Amino acid sequence: MDILDNLLYATYASPVNAAIPVNIPPPVPPFPAPVNRIVSDYIPPFAALPIPAVAGTVFTYDVVDKMNFCAYGDPNALENTILRHWHDIDNQVNYDSQGITPFNAAPNGVRLVSFEDSSTYHLINSYLLENTRILQIFERFIEKYLLDEEFGIANDALVFDWIQNSERLFFKNDPHMSANIRSLIRPNADASRRNAYWRMFGMDLAFGDINSQSNASLPYTKARATNQEFIVLFEKYLSEIWQSYINARNTAGANTSDINIVVDLAVQLREMLIARRGNTNGATYANLNLSREEFSSVLITSWFTFIVSHDSPVVNFLNCQSSTIGERLLKIGAKVGIPAHGKCQSLFEIAGPAACILTTIEAGDVLDNPAVMQTILSSLNPPPAVPPAPQFVRYMTDFLTVINNWEKATGHRIKNPESNILGTVRVQQNGVKATAALN
Repeated sequence: MDILDNLLYATYASPVNAAIPVNIPPPVPPFPAPVNRIVSDYIPPFAALPIPAVAGTVFTYDVVDKMNFCAYGDPNALENTILRHWHDIDNQVNYDSQGITPFNAAPNGVRLVSFEDSSTYHLINSYLLENTRILQIFERFIEKYLLDEEFGIANDALVFDWIQNSERLFFKNDPHMSANIRSLIRPNADASRRNAYWRMFGMDLAFGDINSQSNASLPYTKARATNQEFIVLFEKYLSEIWQSYINARNTAGANTSDINIVVDLAVQLREMLIARRGNTNGATYANLNLSREEFSSVLITSWFTFIVSHDSPVVNFLNCQSSTIGERLLKIGAKVGIPAHGKCQSLFEIAGPAACILTTIEAGDVLDNPAVMQTILSSLNPPPAVPPAPQFVRYMTDFLTVINNWEKATGHRIKNPESNILGTVRVQQNGVKATAALN
């Protein structure tokens, strides 16, 4: 489940104190509301949805339910949902089909998502999504809508309430919930996210300040403690994965792959990323360095990405319908006067798989295990002698998705790195190399 799915689950299924589990019985038609779900003091409660009970697949709530949730008329209730979910993660609970299960307990029904080790979110997801310029585009749209009638008046209550909630949750001056990375010390949330990206990945965004006509860089603190070598190491890792993958499918000729190099690079990436998080030995998520920045960044980018993931009411209001997420954002960007990243479709494609890969690397015991990696690398070989487990196929599919789209977004060759011209690697903005280097 993505973060919006998890927020819906927290709304319907979380107990008041996740450390004291409330086992909610399986839903029975007409699906009575779970106990202790979050409600509004001012308007009728959320419609009662069944707690999902889906085996063998990644569950996601229906887009209509998600849209109704994001456009709920009381933003205070949404803020409480965000806070509830934050504490669920920190309490290391599991989201099961029959309710919350405490840390290290047997599944209560079908296991939907687990926070026993950490969150399921990764900062690389929001970094890649934000490079599409989606946040700046929707910030400008909301600004224009609230200050003028350039786009007309939204007669659809879902559109109107979504705009109001977006301003209240992400752009107000006095946020106080767990999604907040703005304060008197850090007055600009954009700069706070850029600082986190710089520290974790040694990378800036591919565009500057939203109010700069010349695309000048937004001033922010570039910390001394930063993973400057991340991009070099990550691209080398992807290149070795590709070589090992094609050699695993090779029935003749020399084998140029080395599984030990692949595993060693995963270990190096893990140590580099964990170094920025601080003490991971027994610390809960809230006590890890950059965890609040990560949670906030993934939340805001996912909130707006959901709106362009389909022809939502907001997309229809702007008359920017399309069959692809990238094309929708390009149309909206053109309408509000902020061009989306020319390779935004590739960035959207990369974000989820890259987050899954780096989250697994940080957790350890999978992508740094030689035997497991051999199975993953050969999982797509036709025909397999023994059908591989679905998770192995998923990892290899994620690797290929990242490799193929990384080349499109950066122009840097992963499959044939020897052909690269030595120098700075950059996420390209509309065909022009941006000021923010991937180095």
